[in-house]
Amino acid sequence: MPPCHSGPDDQPPDCDVLVVGAGPVGLLLANFLGQAGLRVVVVERRTGPIPHSAAIGITPPSLQILATLGLDAEFLSRGVRVRDCIIHGEGGKLGRVSFRDIPGKFRWVLSLPQRDTNALLQDHLARFPNVSLRTGEEVTNLRQMPDRAVVEFCRTDAGDRPQCLSARWVVACDGSRSRTRDLVGIRAPGKTYARHFVMGDFADRTGLGEEAHLFFKADGSVESFPLPGGLRRWIVQTPEFVPAAPAGFISGIVRRRTGFDLPPADQKNESAFTPRRYNCGRYHAGRVILCGDAAHGMSPIGGQGMNTGFADAEFIARVLPAVIQRGEPAASWLAHYQRFRRKAAATAIFRAEWGMWLGTWRGPLRARLRDFLIRDIMCRRPLARHMGPFYAMLTIPFNTLDRVPLAPRLPRHS
Repeated sequence: MPPCHSGPDDQPPDCDVLVVGAGPVGLLLANFLGQAGLRVVVVERRTGPIPHSAAIGITPPSLQILATLGLDAEFLSRGVRVRDCIIHGEGGKLGRVSFRDIPGKFRWVLSLPQRDTNALLQDHLARFPNVSLRTGEEVTNLRQMPDRAVVEFCRTDAGDRPQCLSARWVVACDGSRSRTRDLVGIRAPGKTYARHFVMGDFADRTGLGEEAHLFFKADGSVESFPLPGGLRRWIVQTPEFVPAAPAGFISGIVRRRTGFDLPPADQKNESAFTPRRYNCGRYHAGRVILCGDAAHGMSPIGGQGMNTGFADAEFIARVLPAVIQRGEPAASWLAHYQRFRRKAAATAIFRAEWGMWLGTWRGPLRARLRDFLIRDIMCRRPLARHMGPFYAMLTIPFNTLDRVPLAPRLPRHS
């Protein structure tokens, strides 16, 4: 691909920050940076909304982060407040995890499809004239200079010549397969789990209301979560990866393992996945910063990935104004970002792995042992009272910027 140029090097960069990726984490970051008055361009390869509900769980720390933008009320009006999670085993109901008594203002996990999260964040972004969103554009190359990075991109729907944008800083929010991360030479070694799942959203006729339900059975798990609009998500564990399940596949497994009858005609969508974990050794290289799934990945079972990315975005939204507008040392800020956010991600990765490991035990002996652990230990006092804060991500270290002990030489600014 021929080289391109973005003006003379002695001219100011085209923008302060280029955000690559307009998923929920990239859009949240762009809102924060827009609010701070920075000139921001967001580049997204997609041209329309995602086809599936994708990430749905927004935890209390993330709601607290959204509240700093004044978005919590609008999110709450659109989502379902999940206050209780009922756990079932081979022997019936084992117990519940309740968020009703957790500390703080938000005593629930909000269920909201990712496409709605994206839409709300994108609508809010439109109020900042200093932020622009460009869709259908994919990053193809990147070169770094002492005072900027120059990013080359092309249209995804045409064979146009590549174009360039220069930015003081680039933030990669382009997901687990981040092209930006690859271009700066940061590796994401990890592990693919020997666990497989198929999920789909159905019209909800179960009467389960706003409760989440987990069914841990000897032949595999089933998870069920309420969604807005009278829908419900069902996730079934499968012995192998099923990229194209036949009609009624999820319905059949749910019926056998839970007794609930889901008419196949009520199914709205479907996707299969095999979880993977990774946590990059570096979260930045030169003028490029990794954020969200570009920096770390974990099993989506437990819903911690997007929320970990939200906390990344909140931290970067403190770093870049300090560096760009106030001239504070970038190296110190980035060292803090990497230290605290990598630790938080490591904790979330471990917890997501632990929860998936326990929930996906197969076979009658392991199922009986799991029933005992959940019914007689996890859901009994004194441990039971810790389960709500644990699964609400309240005990993840540095889960919001308020819980980050920044060094004295890096003062917190309002």
